[in-house]
Amino acid sequence: MRKWAASILLAVLLPFLLTGCELIRTVNLQNRAIVQGVGVDWENGRYVVTMQIFSPEGSGGQTIVDPSKENAQIITCKGSSIAEAVENSALTQGKDFYLGHNRILILGEEAAKQPLRGLFSYFVNSLDSRPDVSLLITSGKAADILNAGIKQSILPAMSIENTVRNAQESGLSEEVYLIDAMEGLAQPHRSILIPYIELVEEGEEESLRSVQMEGMGIFSSDGFLGKVEGSDVKGLLFLRDTIKNTVYTLDSQEYQRAAVQLYQGKTTITPEITGDQVHFTADIYTRWTLLEKNMRPGAEFTEESLRRLETQLEEEIAEECREAFEITVKEYASDVFYLGDLVWREQPELWEKLREDWPAGLVNSELTCRVDVRIDRTGLESVE
Repeated sequence: MRKWAASILLAVLLPFLLTGCELIRTVNLQNRAIVQGVGVDWENGRYVVTMQIFSPEGSGGQTIVDPSKENAQIITCKGSSIAEAVENSALTQGKDFYLGHNRILILGEEAAKQPLRGLFSYFVNSLDSRPDVSLLITSGKAADILNAGIKQSILPAMSIENTVRNAQESGLSEEVYLIDAMEGLAQPHRSILIPYIELVEEGEEESLRSVQMEGMGIFSSDGFLGKVEGSDVKGLLFLRDTIKNTVYTLDSQEYQRAAVQLYQGKTTITPEITGDQVHFTADIYTRWTLLEKNMRPGAEFTEESLRRLETQLEEEIAEECREAFEITVKEYASDVFYLGDLVWREQPELWEKLREDWPAGLVNSELTCRVDVRIDRTGLESVE
């Protein structure tokens, strides 16, 4: 009886299973172009999409990689939409693009002025794409970055990806994934960050070309709001609680040079609400290692001198955080710290009144920074 039931079930499902296989387009691997990096520019009312394709240049077969080579080819296509541009690429090359191994998505400055949710939608809706790519922006053209011929790694796109992650690990930038940006843009009261990356040419030789991080761009669902650069980036990252490792070099009356490295940190922001007025307090807890010191003539390395160094560092971090708050919240009217979420959890009824005018309503808010610095790792030397 069971065998008859199984046979009937199989006969019923078989046509549907066979039809389902036809709905999923299959492509032989040899007919696929493995995309490692994508750049999007905007020129004359059309998208210009630049794709860096994996193309091993080693000897002995198509899968042999030569680390001294770029191992990549560049394909450029144009269209009134991203999808049309990719489809038009079939006119110039004979392979299907596969975005499942893509590492980076770089936006040219003009492309970043277009509605971002629409621009990103292709990359999150495409069946063979991935939403966890590293998102970047450049002040010039994205094509220039991908065409630079960077040879610091097996693949140029891999080198750029490693630069972004090294900058995050050093507390100089923050890696932002496409899916995080889409999530932020889905909340009208939030703002998102996109790291800036720029091409560096040390000389005429291609082997000396590299990229470096140059601040963070701030965006809302309405578009580009502004850029944070220099030491304000550290203040931004401290307030976002995303900085886990960084180095400061200080000088004072006692220290001609003192280098300290963060090894532990935690930031908590608390809203204080009086009527319709909101005041935020950031408590920043940090622990540091004394990496290097050079005392001035006649000065001694003592417990008191170390405490004064801690106070100096506390003031510097607090100032950077206040500057970052002033620029991002008051000048750009953005909410990259998700302050609206804090108000909503604290007073839901008040949030219902404020959310319609948020984050513009943040312009009148204030921030108090309380920084706790302890340099409790001084190496083999002891303080008196």
